[in-house]
Amino acid sequence: MLNRRDLIRAAAAAAAGASASNAGAQDPPGPFDDPTVRFDKAKADEPPNWAFRTPLQIPPTPRPTAVAAREDLEGPSPKVPAFGPTDAFPIGDCFHGVAREWAMTPPFWKLYDCNPNEQDHVKAWYDKRDHFGKIIGHRHLVDKDGNPRQDVDNWGGFPVKCFKIPIQEARVPIDPLPFPTLFYTYAGMVPGPTLRMRIGQPTVVRFHNHLETETSIHFHGGHNPSHSDGFPTFYVLQGKSRDYFYPNIAPMIERDKEKPETEPKPGDAVLSSNSGGYIPDVAEAQSTCWYHDHGMDCTAYNVSKGLAGFVMVFSERELELIASGVLPGEREKSCQDPELYGLKTDPKEVADLEDPKRPGFYLRGKEPYHNPYDIPIVIQDKVIDYNTGQIAFDTNAHNGYLGDTFLLNGTPWPKLCVENRKYRFRFLNGSNARIYRLRFLSEADYDALRRGDDPAPAEAADAECAAAAAGGGDFESVAKPFLRIGKDSWLWPKARTATSLLLPMANRADLVVDFKELTKDLNLGKDDEAVFYLVNTMAQTDGRGPRVKLDDPGDPRVLPVPFDVAPGANPLVRPGKLAESNRPVALMKIIVRGAPLDEKEDASIKHGTCLNPHEPIKDEEVQVVRQFIFERGKGAWRINGRFYDPTIANATPSSNSVEEWVLRNGGGGWWHPIHIHLESHQLVSYQKDFAADDVVDLRDPPNIPRLGNLVDILEMMDAGDQIGLHDTQVLGPNTIARIRMRFRTWNGPFVFHCHNVDHEDMRMMFNFEPVDRDYADPIHGDLTAADRELDHRLRANVAPDSRTHGDDLTHQPDPDHLRVGEPPWEYPPVPGTPARDVDDLIHDRKRRDAETKAAAPKPESKG
Repeated sequence: MLNRRDLIRAAAAAAAGASASNAGAQDPPGPFDDPTVRFDKAKADEPPNWAFRTPLQIPPTPRPTAVAAREDLEGPSPKVPAFGPTDAFPIGDCFHGVAREWAMTPPFWKLYDCNPNEQDHVKAWYDKRDHFGKIIGHRHLVDKDGNPRQDVDNWGGFPVKCFKIPIQEARVPIDPLPFPTLFYTYAGMVPGPTLRMRIGQPTVVRFHNHLETETSIHFHGGHNPSHSDGFPTFYVLQGKSRDYFYPNIAPMIERDKEKPETEPKPGDAVLSSNSGGYIPDVAEAQSTCWYHDHGMDCTAYNVSKGLAGFVMVFSERELELIASGVLPGEREKSCQDPELYGLKTDPKEVADLEDPKRPGFYLRGKEPYHNPYDIPIVIQDKVIDYNTGQIAFDTNAHNGYLGDTFLLNGTPWPKLCVENRKYRFRFLNGSNARIYRLRFLSEADYDALRRGDDPAPAEAADAECAAAAAGGGDFESVAKPFLRIGKDSWLWPKARTATSLLLPMANRADLVVDFKELTKDLNLGKDDEAVFYLVNTMAQTDGRGPRVKLDDPGDPRVLPVPFDVAPGANPLVRPGKLAESNRPVALMKIIVRGAPLDEKEDASIKHGTCLNPHEPIKDEEVQVVRQFIFERGKGAWRINGRFYDPTIANATPSSNSVEEWVLRNGGGGWWHPIHIHLESHQLVSYQKDFAADDVVDLRDPPNIPRLGNLVDILEMMDAGDQIGLHDTQVLGPNTIARIRMRFRTWNGPFVFHCHNVDHEDMRMMFNFEPVDRDYADPIHGDLTAADRELDHRLRANVAPDSRTHGDDLTHQPDPDHLRVGEPPWEYPPVPGTPARDVDDLIHDRKRRDAETKAAAPKPESKG
C-alpha cells in the first residue's frame, strides 16, 4: 500500500524526466491505447473554432400507428391494425411476442383483489383496470368533449397507443465534418425520437432490429413488466421484432389505515369502489425518462454508436402544474394530445398534424403536450475522427469510454435562441463514463475565466489538497442561479435554488432557468440580446472518474464526495467544496433575445414551490436488509465477488415488500453510478471514509480498505437530493449509500448495475427477482403470522438462487406457433421452428456436449 503523497511525489519526478520526450504528444490517459484516433485531452478542453454555429435540434415525436380500445386490437384479425397498413401482424404476433400482462392477470396480483383470468383476454384487461384504482382529475384539464376531467383509471384510462420504431444504421450529417457519421439509430436519428406518454394510457412499441447485432431496449426509469424492461438477454435479435408493452401506471401502495379519510386534494389518489386497501402511488408517477440499448456485453458499444432517446411521461399532477402556470409552458395548450382518444386518418387532418418532410412524425408544434419552453437535452461525449467523421471505440478498453467531442441532442457544441422568460431544461447524461458539473455563465464571465491562467503548481501535497479544496476556477461567485425541480424520473417535492448540478452517467436533472432574472441588469429591449454559456467545470481524463486537475497527470487522488458539502459543517469532512477544473468547458451557447416577458404571463414557480410530495419509507416497513459491494477483480468488475450471470437470481425480494440495500464502493478510487431497474429508491444514509482516500492500492484486485472512519454526510447534501426519488445513485470513492425500495406489480427478472456502461458490460451487474411467496405449508397447513414473517425474511435472503422465470414472461396464445420471447435456460435437443433462429447465440449444452463427445478420438481397441 502506498500513501497518496508518496505516490504523487514519485509520479511528479517521473513526469519531470519524461516531459521533454512527450512534448507535443497527445496525453496518454484516455480510453484508447493504440487506435487510429484517440481521446485528446487538449481538444476536450477547447471548443473548435466552428463551435456554436449549428442550432440545437429537438428530437421529433412519432405519430402513433394506432389508437384504439384493447378489444379492437385483440385477436388474429383485429378491427384495428396495431402497426399500420404495412404490418398486418397483431400485437404479440412477432418473433419475441409481447408481455404476458398484456393479455392476462397474473395470479400474484390477487393482493389487489384482481381475478386471474387467462382465457378471456379482454375480461382480464378490464379486471386490471377495475382494481388498479383511479387518479383524480384536475380542474384545469378537460376531456374530449371539453368537460372538466373526471377521475382517470390508473390502468387503461385512455385507449391504447401503438408505435413502430426501426433500429437501423444511418449516416447522420454532423456539421461541419466532411462526411456523415455512421450511427446506430432508432428510426434513423440521433438521439432517437422522443416518446411522449401519459399515465393511464397503455402503450405498445414494436421495435424491429435491422442491425447486424442483437439489441435490448431498456425504458430507463419506467415501471414496466420484465419482458419490456430490457433485461440483458431478452434480445431483439437481428431481423426480428419485440412488442414492448408499457402500461404507464402509478404503482400501488397500501393505504395508511391510521390516517382519517379526508377530501382529496389535487394530485391525491382516489379509490375505486373495489380496490381494497391499495391506491395508486401518484408520487411515483414518472416525468423524465429515457430509453437505450441494454444488450448483454454490447451496451457500451451500442450506446456510443447512438442508441438512446427520451421518454417524457405526463401525469395528472404534472399537467396540472403546467395548465395552472406553475411550470413553464403554454398552459392548457401544452396539456393537449391531438390523438389522445383516436388516430386521425382523414387526409386533411393528417396533413395538419404530420411533418411532410418526415412522414410518420408530428409537425413541430402539433405533437402531444407541445411545449416550446420545455427543452430535453441529452449530453454525450464521443471520439470522432475529424478526417472521416466516424466514431472511434476501443473494445479492449474497459475502464470507461471518454470522448473529446461533446454532442447535445446529436449536435456538437450547438447554439440555442430563447425568449426572455422562464424555460424548463431536462438534462440527461447519456455518456458512457463521463461525469459533468453544469453551470450557466454570462458571456463576459465565461471569457474572463477562459483567459485566466491556471494556478501555479503547489510544492507540497498538503498545498495541493488546499488547492483542490479551493475548487480551481472561481465559478461559484459568478455562476447564474436556477431552480432545481427534479432528479431522474421524478419531480422533487419542492423547487430548490442552485448554481450548479452534478450529473453522473444516466442521471437526469430537471430545472427551470429564469432568463429575466439573468438579464435584469442589462435592460434588454425588443431588439437586444444577451449571451450565456452552458459549461462543464468537471475535469475528467480517464474512466476512473473525475480527478483533481494538478500538474502531474498521473496523480491518483480522487474527489471526496459527489456533491458539495457545507465548509466547516463537520471537522472530519474535507474538502468542503467539490474540486473543479480551472477553466470552464463550454457545451452550448444560449442567446437570449428581446425584452423580458411580463411576470403575470410567465410561469409562477419559485424557490419552495410545492411540486410532487411523497412520504418517505418508515423504519418499521423495512423487512430485509442486503449489502452489495461494487469492486474490481480479475481484470473486470464484480459485485460481492461475483461476475454477472444471467441465469441466477442474486436477490429475491418478496412482492409488495420493502427492503433496505447497502451499496458499498469497494475502493480503488473508482466512481460507480448504480442504477436499479423497476423501482425508485429513497436515500437514507450516505457515508464516507475520508482517511481511506489517502491510500492507493495498485494491485488488481485492489485491497478493499476497511472503512472504519465513516462519516454520515447525508445532512450536508441538498435538501432535494435528501428527500427526492432516485433511480441511479452515484457511489464516490470509499462511500456507502443506504437506500430503501418497495417492490411492486411485476415479477422479475430485473437487473441493477453500474451505469459506467463499460463496467456493466464487464460484469458489474446483478439480477433481482421479485417473487410472490406462497405461505401455505403443504404438511402443516397455513403458517402463523410469526412463522410467516420469519419465513419471509429467511427465504428472501437466500441468494444466489436459480432464476424462476424464462419464456413464461411472454404471452404465447397459440401453442402450435410458439415464439421465442425470452429463452428458457435449457433448449430442447432439437429446437423447434422458429426457435432455431437463436440456436447460434444460445447453445443447448446437452447437444453441444454430445457433439463434443462424438467428435472425440476413439480409443484404439486391443484386438
